Amino acid sequence: LSPVTVPESIMPRKGTTKKVMKDCLVCGGETGVAYMGIDVCRACAIFYRRSVKKEARICRSNSNKCEIGNGLNCKKCRFDAID
Repeated sequence: LSPVTVPESIMPRKGTTKKVMKDCLVCGGETGVAYMGIDVCRACAIFYRRSVKKEARICRSNSNKCEIGNGLNCKKCRFDAID
């Protein structure tokens, strides 16, 4: 096998890697880092960490199926989406 040459215009320069932005699996916001091994934004990761300390979680609509997104969801359903 002969080596393949790739033009420099195609190759990224050393140290210029771009973060791949993904959607947070909980709120839909952008995240470039996987927190806790899943694609959640920093705000949702912090929310989860703080919520673990608090045991009492009650769904505000009593359905346990509140719509997730835009940060306006109930705390129990947001926590359950991460957990």
